[in-house]
Amino acid sequence: MQNIKRAFPSISKFLILSTAVVFSMVMSFSTEEAHAGKTYKFTMQNMFSLNHPVTAAVKEMAKELKKASDGRIKLQVLASGALVKGPNIFETVGNGAIDMGTTCSCYHGGILPVAATAFALPGDPRGADEIMDFIYQEDTLQFFRDAYATQNVVYGAPLIWDGYTIVSKEPITTWADLKKLKIRASGSIAKTLRRMDVPTVFIPFSEIYVALSRGTIDAEISGSHAESYLAKTFEVAKYQTVPNISGAQNCEIILNKDRWQELPDDLKVIFDTALKNCATRVAQIFTDDASTAKTKMEAKGAEYIRLPDSVVAQWMDTAVKMWDDELAKESPLSAEYIELVKKDLKKRGYTL
Repeated sequence: MQNIKRAFPSISKFLILSTAVVFSMVMSFSTEEAHAGKTYKFTMQNMFSLNHPVTAAVKEMAKELKKASDGRIKLQVLASGALVKGPNIFETVGNGAIDMGTTCSCYHGGILPVAATAFALPGDPRGADEIMDFIYQEDTLQFFRDAYATQNVVYGAPLIWDGYTIVSKEPITTWADLKKLKIRASGSIAKTLRRMDVPTVFIPFSEIYVALSRGTIDAEISGSHAESYLAKTFEVAKYQTVPNISGAQNCEIILNKDRWQELPDDLKVIFDTALKNCATRVAQIFTDDASTAKTKMEAKGAEYIRLPDSVVAQWMDTAVKMWDDELAKESPLSAEYIELVKKDLKKRGYTL
């Protein structure tokens, strides 16, 4: 009898422990089952026009997400300006008013200075494929994700295409040529031009075509050759300079951090894959469009003007000095980014 009494505490502890383990397993299974059955709906505010390559790519991503997740992820892509205009997308995603967005980092430099530093860096000799590879290197991608996380934003994927060209009514072969013209530029491109004593004016992107046609400006720097074709600016300013005067443009897909964290791990993997596929798709569409655009624009009278090597060297020298003198001083993160760029350039064999 005494032995039985002594055994009861052990039996009781065993039963309690066993019950707890079973309960834990049931709850875990129930949670997994609930996740497996839950549908996650995301609303994306797209900032690009209907005929823009990014728009086509994010719509493909929405289909991919639905298929790969067996319908557990549903992404609604809103047309440009439907809820929020481009310059406000970053802040709106951060505060959770919308779940996702496409934007360009130059728009939110006032909130996160490094974002503007990283956009189409003047004088950066790397092409779109090299900058895509650079951003997807583990240390660079983590850098962006850590920086954006400070604003409750997840850096989802880069959207990369060729850097800036000069579109003008008169052929440009020296920087002195630009001094004679009224040129539209913005951001770090405008800063670099001012260092070369080239005055600039700012006109909103949507008004550039009209400003060129009316003679309000004589030249503009706002995008790549393919974008000049899409915006039809070549119709009113037929000269296009080569090579590009900036590194590739790196816009982005961003997500609200709280919404991202709601996803179970398996769906995060699916989402990450779809984001990277979207980035690759955008780069490929622009590569294809650049060649097609050149042929079509030249057929309609556009001319490509190659800048002399000495002119390119002067631009790069001025731009790289500005990286250290101005851009790196805008914030500690900006300085860290410039160092990442220099390290990558050195690894690729570029000299500054």
